[in-house]
Amino acid sequence: MARDEVRFPHVLFLHAATPPPGKEAWQPRADIYRMPGGWLIKLELAGVRPEDVRLEARTSALLVHGTRQDDCPCAGLNCHRLEIDYSRFERLLELPGVSEAVEITASFTHGMLTVRIMTEGRP
Repeated sequence: MARDEVRFPHVLFLHAATPPPGKEAWQPRADIYRMPGGWLIKLELAGVRPEDVRLEARTSALLVHGTRQDDCPCAGLNCHRLEIDYSRFERLLELPGVSEAVEITASFTHGMLTVRIMTEGRP
């Protein structure tokens, strides 16, 4: 029995690490690549409409935020399991060399947001 308590403490206390619903925005997963002259960032935003995403360059960071809305006609249905976050999201990515004056281009394909940030010719 003591062995199980040591092996699975995360199961016993998982609820303590999870914030209460509605308190915090969910954070999309991100891949960040350094490229000559800037950054390439990919964010997983399945089910998010492009018009619901905002990008903001800040000093040494990129803020990506928006909302994922549930468009499913669920009226009159009983919920069995709800695992997808339908609410606001926010991700602040620390990126050296980024400022408010950088050039940012973005594309949104198949639920993946790809952002290119050119940091004024710096490698």
